[in-house]
Amino acid sequence: MSEELVIALRDFEEDFQWFLRNREKLLSEYKDKWVAIYDKKVLDSDTDLSVLLEKLRHKGFQPSQLLVQFVSREPVEAIL
Repeated sequence: MSEELVIALRDFEEDFQWFLRNREKLLSEYKDKWVAIYDKKVLDSDTDLSVLLEKLRHKGFQPSQLLVQFVSREPVEAIL
């Protein structure tokens, strides 16, 4: 596995752990919305995943390189 891939996976895991630790706070602001997280920060959000992905592309981000999660009271599942 390349060093670049290892770093990307580590960063993704860190962002996911940040999401889990901050879930309650995120629920107060982003309940029932999709959020894009990078470097432990919310970059953008929307109720429509397609709209969020388009907004991210417009800002120059590659959505596949970000953590994108739906914020709800339902249990969190990670698909890697």
